[in-house]
Amino acid sequence: MSRLPYVLSALALAGLVGCSSSDVPDESAFAEGTCRTAAADVRAVGQSLPELGDGGAVDGDVRAGLREAHDRLRALADGAEPALQPVLAELNEKIGIVRIRADGNTYEPRLGELLAASYERVLEACTTR
Repeated sequence: MSRLPYVLSALALAGLVGCSSSDVPDESAFAEGTCRTAAADVRAVGQSLPELGDGGAVDGDVRAGLREAHDRLRALADGAEPALQPVLAELNEKIGIVRIRADGNTYEPRLGELLAASYERVLEACTTR
């Protein structure tokens, strides 16, 4: 039996989770206001996506970076413009889920996929890509 379908499936999954640094926009691409204030932390989330790995343990530096970004994004979300509150709330929820599972060494790639989708929604709302 050919291993090609399995290899292609693995590559497709990696493409969903991964996000290269070229996919992370510069802070200048973020709209003024809440988006620009959140830019560094949103970028940190995007940069962490490829570092989450393929399950189980997540590197301590990655966990620490997510924790710091999450703390600041949670504080920012409540005062955000009404149009941004839903996407920031969703991003915060997904970061929280990933953090809980990463801290317990039970991280699963599908959680990274959900986080990546939320990250993309924030980029759609906040940047001109």
